[in-house]
Amino acid sequence: MFSKIASITLPIFTIVLVGFLYGRRVKPDLGGANKLIVDIALPALIFISLSAKSFDPVSALSFTGASIVLILLTGLIAWPFTRFSGATMQAFLPCAMFTNVGPIGIPLIALAYGPEGMAPAVVLLVISNILHFTLGAGVMSGKVDWRMVYANPLVWSTVLGVASSQFQIAFPDWIQTSCTLIGSVLVPMMLMSLGVRLASSQVADAWVGARSGVLILIIRLAAVLMALWFIPLQGLERGALILFACLPSAVFNFMLADKFQVEPNKVASTVIIGHILSLAFLPLGIWLAFI
Repeated sequence: MFSKIASITLPIFTIVLVGFLYGRRVKPDLGGANKLIVDIALPALIFISLSAKSFDPVSALSFTGASIVLILLTGLIAWPFTRFSGATMQAFLPCAMFTNVGPIGIPLIALAYGPEGMAPAVVLLVISNILHFTLGAGVMSGKVDWRMVYANPLVWSTVLGVASSQFQIAFPDWIQTSCTLIGSVLVPMMLMSLGVRLASSQVADAWVGARSGVLILIIRLAAVLMALWFIPLQGLERGALILFACLPSAVFNFMLADKFQVEPNKVASTVIIGHILSLAFLPLGIWLAFI
């Protein structure tokens, strides 16, 4: 199983390394590129991914509720530990609450449980996306702005993707191909941008990332055990929720931190060090998921 985890995470490190080396040499300004990723490429990828998947939150009501409880509970537990992380609350809480469920979580759950694992994985993806780009963005921006909900392309792409899946709307091939091509630039560009940001980070930022990464993993483990005490789950759903809690922080946290200028160097360090720590922590999560 370790080799499977490595096969998922090592390509992430490789692409980040490319961005890091390029950033050290060229020092590019990626502000415009990051805005393009968040405003266009990310919504296109979310829409095309969700519209092609079966998502039924009603049939998995307990799991949906447990997913929401886990995310909110993680934030509540993490709040008083912010001062130990070395980062601000706006930077630390979203990194604790929102995991890399898309690029790592879905493949990991699929590897662990096979095709049956896709249903809870999609529930996690949808719930995490909706809360991340509403609540998480609100925490990072430092204000509650309802325009971040009703005028946010990330939220609308999630809603439209789920609606398309529910009503089985078939789009013309050219629309699907266009969205797929636009969305395909997201992951490599996002990871290379993360590497470029790391190239401008200081040693102090890496120390903050290490402290935050360890704190986040401990907090999430405590949160998932509490969530499962509140909403007992069994079998696959229980295991999927534990694996979700053991994932590293979402790379999207860095994109939002860069957009709102909320300590992006510290967030970048937290994200990448969290992925390194996950190589050791995920086997524990897999063991807990199957006991």
